[in-house]
Amino acid sequence: MREWHAASAGDLDPTALTFPAEFLFGAATSAHQVEGGTCNNWTLWERTRLAAGERCGRAVDHWHRFESDLGLMRWLGLQVYRFSVEWSRIELLPGHYDDVALGRYRAWCEALRDAGILPMVTLHHFTEPVWITERGGFENPATGETWVRFVEHVVAHLGDLVSHWITVNEPTGYAVQGWWRGEWPPGRTDPAAALRVIDNLLVAHSEAYRAIHRAGAGHQVGLAHNIAVFLPAKRYSPLDRLAAGRLHRAYNLAVLDALATGSFEVDLPGLTYSTCHDAVRGTQDFLGLNHYYALTVRVRPFAEDQLDVGFSSHSDKNDLGWSLDPTTLAAALAAVSPYGLPILVTEHGACDAAVPDVRRRRFLAHSLQVLREAMAEGADVRMYIHWSLIDNFEWAYGFSPRFGLFRVDHTTLERFPTTSADFYRELIAAHRADSTKSGGDEPGQGG
Repeated sequence: MREWHAASAGDLDPTALTFPAEFLFGAATSAHQVEGGTCNNWTLWERTRLAAGERCGRAVDHWHRFESDLGLMRWLGLQVYRFSVEWSRIELLPGHYDDVALGRYRAWCEALRDAGILPMVTLHHFTEPVWITERGGFENPATGETWVRFVEHVVAHLGDLVSHWITVNEPTGYAVQGWWRGEWPPGRTDPAAALRVIDNLLVAHSEAYRAIHRAGAGHQVGLAHNIAVFLPAKRYSPLDRLAAGRLHRAYNLAVLDALATGSFEVDLPGLTYSTCHDAVRGTQDFLGLNHYYALTVRVRPFAEDQLDVGFSSHSDKNDLGWSLDPTTLAAALAAVSPYGLPILVTEHGACDAAVPDVRRRRFLAHSLQVLREAMAEGADVRMYIHWSLIDNFEWAYGFSPRFGLFRVDHTTLERFPTTSADFYRELIAAHRADSTKSGGDEPGQGG
């Protein structure tokens, strides 16, 4: 993997990055992080467990400000907007659906379509109604059946406007953070329970996949899977290489293998898990890739904590201390390409609170250069969706991380474009101009 450092990398000309005419550019958000006014498992968690007592509250009020935020999307020239529908807002009580709230989401989809922007809807993005949490969440296998009924209701209302669906966002990250590391709700530290949650999510995903396809033709369905690139701290250490490989198979490949074969298997020291569900096999029309960073893996045989996993001390960092290296996107694409599905980059980005946001602009520019090179070498990538459109409530980190292409003043809620937004806008404008010359699909029709 070649070296890259933000401090020495020059800006790229956004008009110099050319992509196929049918390629689509977008941005993403999730409901709890931007809408405001939600009441779900995370709302309960924030009251008692979140550091510094920060609350999502009104977030950035996207629920009421969607129309003006659509203006930001149009200014950027976006071709795709990925957002989630908030389960707790639509089904506040079991079996009782708020179709007024669902009508608000429908109005969003109509407005996006009118603007030539493809709406991509996520059906589970880390949050759920409180009554689901009280029943055990996705550790309870029955939750999947309840959630699929919710999915059917949403698709019945939005299916004529939405063609691209993300069933579950990052099932592995959701389970690991909530049931293994205990840093997200429900705050458990039970690795075996985390694996059961992933297993239950895979079954629920497969049932939702079939339910969406039963609703009508033309739907494209997948889940968004986080790939973290694991690198041995010492390249020539057999122990470091072995540990990095096992983590790669468990965290990155186990879910993808299950979706390809029906067999979900994890083999880690002191922890094995194996199930087979024929119904899970072949339930992706595309592979949604979320990628942010690489982690280094070091084995310390004589230490109390023998496995050290973290960020390289030699790499550039974003504001959360995550490694900031665009070349790892190529490694993530290499990991998912063998599954033979069209790849949609459903999340990728960096938090940068500096003004101007030089690190993010350079990271975005060089990441897209890496993406284009990977495509030239055969990676079948159809979309790039940046995380995120606007600054948001970044889960356990609160409001401090600034991931948005648009900066939000959390007092006034005003939105301001960053230099990354300027770069992205110029790139998309040049791409759309080239696509029109070559007779490519109009925005909202490709993918």
